[in-house]
Amino acid sequence: MLLACRSCLSQMLVHHRILISSVFTGAFAICGVVQAAPASVGPVRAKDLAVVLPAGGSQRVAAEDAIFPAAWWEQIHAAFAKTSVGDAVERESPLANWRLVAMRLAPCQPLLPYLSERNDVLCQPELRLVWQPVEQRYRRDRWVSYADDRAVHVLYRFNGERELGVERAKIWQDLLRRAESLSITETETYKKLTRTLVKSITAELQDLRSVSPAKEYDGVGERPEFGNQSSATRFMASLHSFLAKHARPELLTQLTAFSLPEGREPPMIDEWVFVAFEPTHSGQGQGQEIQPQSLTVRSRRDGRILVEYGVKARASVRRDDEVLQDLFDHATGENKSELDEAVIWTFGDRKTKGARIADPRQTHVAHTSCVSCHKLGKLTFDLHNLSYFEDRGVSISPRVEMDVKKELAWIAAD
Repeated sequence: MLLACRSCLSQMLVHHRILISSVFTGAFAICGVVQAAPASVGPVRAKDLAVVLPAGGSQRVAAEDAIFPAAWWEQIHAAFAKTSVGDAVERESPLANWRLVAMRLAPCQPLLPYLSERNDVLCQPELRLVWQPVEQRYRRDRWVSYADDRAVHVLYRFNGERELGVERAKIWQDLLRRAESLSITETETYKKLTRTLVKSITAELQDLRSVSPAKEYDGVGERPEFGNQSSATRFMASLHSFLAKHARPELLTQLTAFSLPEGREPPMIDEWVFVAFEPTHSGQGQGQEIQPQSLTVRSRRDGRILVEYGVKARASVRRDDEVLQDLFDHATGENKSELDEAVIWTFGDRKTKGARIADPRQTHVAHTSCVSCHKLGKLTFDLHNLSYFEDRGVSISPRVEMDVKKELAWIAAD
């Protein structure tokens, strides 16, 4: 991900950092970084953790090989080709249309696969990127941005070496691997190292700001920098540098994608397909290769797998995946009752189960189905959690709102 520089094109001062950068063929490159301690800018705010980019405009982060390897696209296209989507992603949404529309930092992603009082301590930071295909369409007297009804979410871990130093990072990584069996002393050490790591990352995110006052960064929504060309340019330069450091293929933990079949008419088609991938971590080019990942629903009580329902989910507004439904119909005992609570099986379940699924303190993402997690928005046929739907403004689901609220409280509790 970090490429050797061919030439340094520009030198700029960005919020107490001297960045010498080079951009060639859409790739990110950093020749050198001199970083001073960031000035105090007050508390972390919602738009620091949830970075929403505009769907339109020439300033963008393109899904090019340096940040989104071609091998990932090959696996995504191959997986959809085996479903009702077929080759619609390749034909209707060419690679040139894909762009980064959102970035999120989850500062405390739980390590334990079940609900626990220790979730706020035994956790790790996670970076999430949301990619979407957007094209420009002429409507009446103006051009508008139109986002196809599909998206790719990419999740990354942090290894802590930049923020903690190599030696302390090794200690943190060892404790992370043994999270469930840490002693009291080890737990306290892990907590302190994680807090230190997150403080460094959030300081970088605050350093992306180029607009004042700070209250402009309250609430989840589009970044205020895009109010004028100058601040947008400064912000995008800083964002490219941040991604070059942290969105590296070898740090990939999971990639998920969803798409409707051919036609671009969500209400009429009423069908979406979800697929997931994990890194192979074998041979050279670690993180470049991915493989299909089985879809599961875990128990929120003890983390056991309640059901495994294949490598794809096909659903509509009113139903979840047919394989998942069949497994539920044949389940018994506690597995059946927990599955019943965990999944939005019918249209009416949105009202009775939606609030609990949207609450990260009651439901982890692993405790529900892919489709259920994407059925929490106001518009029934809009399955986007933090991305764009056709020519509308950005869709922000209740789950994202509650995630960010919880994460800000966790940061402030330090």
